[in-house]
Amino acid sequence: MKSLRKIGSNVIMVTCLFLMTNQVFGQTETVLIKNAKWNLRGDWQSSETSELRGVVLLLHKASGNRKAYERMASLLSQRGYASLRVDLRGHGESTNVRAFDPDISRFEDPENPEVTANFELIKKGYLDVIAAIKWLKKHKKVEKVPFVIVGASYTGEEMVKAAETVGFADIYIALAPGNFSANSIAKIDPMKKPWLFVRAEKEMSFIDNIFTSIEKGSNAEIWVISGKGHATDLFMLNDDLEKKLIDWIDLKYSEK
Repeated sequence: MKSLRKIGSNVIMVTCLFLMTNQVFGQTETVLIKNAKWNLRGDWQSSETSELRGVVLLLHKASGNRKAYERMASLLSQRGYASLRVDLRGHGESTNVRAFDPDISRFEDPENPEVTANFELIKKGYLDVIAAIKWLKKHKKVEKVPFVIVGASYTGEEMVKAAETVGFADIYIALAPGNFSANSIAKIDPMKKPWLFVRAEKEMSFIDNIFTSIEKGSNAEIWVISGKGHATDLFMLNDDLEKKLIDWIDLKYSEK
């Protein structure tokens, strides 16, 4: 059954290298994931509890970075989840080739190489999601525990594209996935995994259209939060949102 909830404003080659190696409960370790020419920087945060409940991959929005998930990663650790938050190509500290420019045109222009190169950073983000998942598997981080992926804005689509290569995770959360395609919507129910979509009540019009399509085309759960804000920006406007997302993960974990 579909579940639509409105929540108040107070709620809601791959080569890998550890730069720190000693495992301690609750420790944060900086990692480097090499993917072709890209040096992807990330943070692995272990669980603060002896029982590991699951592993969560945290993916930022366009023109964002992994810092947006610092508080959520800490809360996950306290609740028994380890997490990897990573800067995808062109974002945060992963800019050794080039950096994403949010001021370049929002519309594709095949005649403009700068615009094309900027869009490629978004379109090929799924390759970095694949690299991050392979890093987790290589270091045996996702064995025998549920694997959760949280995407924001463009990475909502990229995590589905990545699944075509590395397989689907156990639980998905998508924060205002602005480019979520009809092809991805069609995969939600057949994959038989819990899906949660979250958006603000006041958003750009194309978000309205995408969420209407998601509601009509799948049995995914949808949360609508009062006010405005996009993707991980919602965390700054809703102090309890990260906690409530983890509560939802806990609920789905208990059902597995």
